[in-house]
Amino acid sequence: MFFKKPLFIQNIKPKTIFTIFLWFVVAWVLSKPLQEIGKTIYSSIGLFTNNTFEVITHGKSITEELITSKKLVKEQEKTISLLKIRTNYLESQNKNTNNLKELLNLKRNIRYKTISASVIGRSPDSWHKQIVLDKGEDLKIKSGDSIVSAKGIIGQVIEVNRNTSVVQLISDPSYRLGCKIKKRNIFGILSGKTNSIGLLEFIPVGSKVKVGDLIETSGIASRGLFPSYPPGHLVGKISKISKKKSKASDLYIEVTLSENLNSISDVLVFSPD
Repeated sequence: MFFKKPLFIQNIKPKTIFTIFLWFVVAWVLSKPLQEIGKTIYSSIGLFTNNTFEVITHGKSITEELITSKKLVKEQEKTISLLKIRTNYLESQNKNTNNLKELLNLKRNIRYKTISASVIGRSPDSWHKQIVLDKGEDLKIKSGDSIVSAKGIIGQVIEVNRNTSVVQLISDPSYRLGCKIKKRNIFGILSGKTNSIGLLEFIPVGSKVKVGDLIETSGIASRGLFPSYPPGHLVGKISKISKKKSKASDLYIEVTLSENLNSISDVLVFSPD
């Protein structure tokens, strides 16, 4: 009795069987490289994932550092601002201290009785013309008393109340002050022009004057002038000299006032009588 092939094998052609066998062989040969390819792909994915995580972590760290840096910058700016305020305050205090020392020295050199006073007000309508002091009749201040600072002439008392006094500044155009050019026997009258400039009048053309010459009080009173200051108090210095446009015989002379009338704070009051 002969062994019979299964029916499904009987129907398969030899060529087909060979083809199937060949596919199995190819699959077996390729199986190992595919595993390696899979491992490579897996490793690449893992490396990409790790690198991405590191980039994200590093980026987060940089962001945190930037935020911290911004906070530090703000704190430093705040500290610098506070230091500037403190520095300005100390400079102001130092300036006031120096001003008071200069006033004390001036007080010692004035042979008249003096009263220390502080500026407490000025009107916007007469900013360049008047100031208000914190001393008045209670300290025997009277109209006509002279006002000086450590740097020069300020003005004259024109109104007195019990605790305050009103002072007309030398920058007022209606103010008149007898002056002379220091070290020269040349006299004139100073009137106000602006808060920092005065006009020296009645100086004849041909007079030996030059820019930079110092102007001081003459001690001479004339009709129409305010009560006289004692001689020798600094008023300012000549900053401009020219001839008047008209055929006048006098020079046009501008004087830069020695005291900044915009920032005066402490003064001395005295009466030359």
